[in-house]
Amino acid sequence: MNLKGEYILIKNSLIYDFFAHPMRIFFIYSGALGILGACVLGFRIGDFIELHQFIFLELFCASAFCGFLFTAVVDWTGFKGSLIPYSVAGFVLLNLALVAKFTGFDGRIFVAIFWLFLALCVLFWLILGKNYDNFALVFLLFTTALIEILALFYGLNSYALLHCYVAGIILIGFRVSITLGRAALDRKFGKENNQYIFIPNPILKNISLLFVILLTYATLFNLDPMTQGFISFGAGLVLLSKVAQWHHRELLSVHYTVIYYVLILGSGVLYSAFGLNLLFSAGFGLQILHGITIWTLLGFIFFIFNVSSLRHSGQIVLNLPFCGKMGLGFLFIAVISRVFLSDFWDSFYITIPAIFVGLVFLMFSGRYFIIYKNNPFTDDPK
Repeated sequence: MNLKGEYILIKNSLIYDFFAHPMRIFFIYSGALGILGACVLGFRIGDFIELHQFIFLELFCASAFCGFLFTAVVDWTGFKGSLIPYSVAGFVLLNLALVAKFTGFDGRIFVAIFWLFLALCVLFWLILGKNYDNFALVFLLFTTALIEILALFYGLNSYALLHCYVAGIILIGFRVSITLGRAALDRKFGKENNQYIFIPNPILKNISLLFVILLTYATLFNLDPMTQGFISFGAGLVLLSKVAQWHHRELLSVHYTVIYYVLILGSGVLYSAFGLNLLFSAGFGLQILHGITIWTLLGFIFFIFNVSSLRHSGQIVLNLPFCGKMGLGFLFIAVISRVFLSDFWDSFYITIPAIFVGLVFLMFSGRYFIIYKNNPFTDDPK
């Protein structure tokens, strides 16, 4: 076989497709990390508390954000170059971090480099495409890198990192909600006949983003609990106010907008509860923060995995597979177990949440690997 034939063979391979379209490799890798993190926790492997935190909060989230941004930002900016070098570089950094952690070294140096790399890539594409409307993303990416760099010297402030991720989800979720609203209206009235558009309130998005960013820095610099409590309670109230814009029968007539609605509602309740807990020193902060981690962070990431994967696999009419709908139910069970039942039985604290979270990403990885394998990557249908 000549070199040209070998190149065609490689180009037509599954691994080429996955790295050429970063969403696919990084979403599947996130799923694998989710399974690994759940197994570490469920089977008490090594220093399982620290290890599962590193896998979920640092590697899993890094891979998830990378997969989305390496797909969405190049679409927003019209970048036409090959994404394979970027994908390979990011993938290598994450694996170096994982190997370093399992061999007794501090993998966070590679995680910090990864976030700097991701921030610079996004900044480069935005400047190249003269897209100045999404610079808040760059700020959040550099903030994440800052948290990881500080972790090298002072230890990880895991809850500052959590709130920073939630701020990113608010930004990304705003774009996703426009897609969901349009898809719901097209389904209700027919794509050709639909004369309506859905534009979520950008002011509420900006206010909720501001509150969560303030909470990120208040947590990072260890401000007093009262200050953090007022900020968190404010964030929760603004998140709760966002659900009102979905109170239309036409919008809530499909399953994916209902899922988004419930995710926002639960996030608002959890952030409000966390704020009240700090203000009144109720002593339930750790349980609520785990609820935010499972429901807001993992829930939104899992939901966006589903929506983005289907939109970029040729499915113009959104219809989440059974595993996508069941996965949110499993995450809800994990939240109830960890937040409300963990004081009654030790298994509700670790084992049951680990089982259900692991099942969520096992189902996702298996189902979407088949979808990726059987469907060519497509641009997001406008």
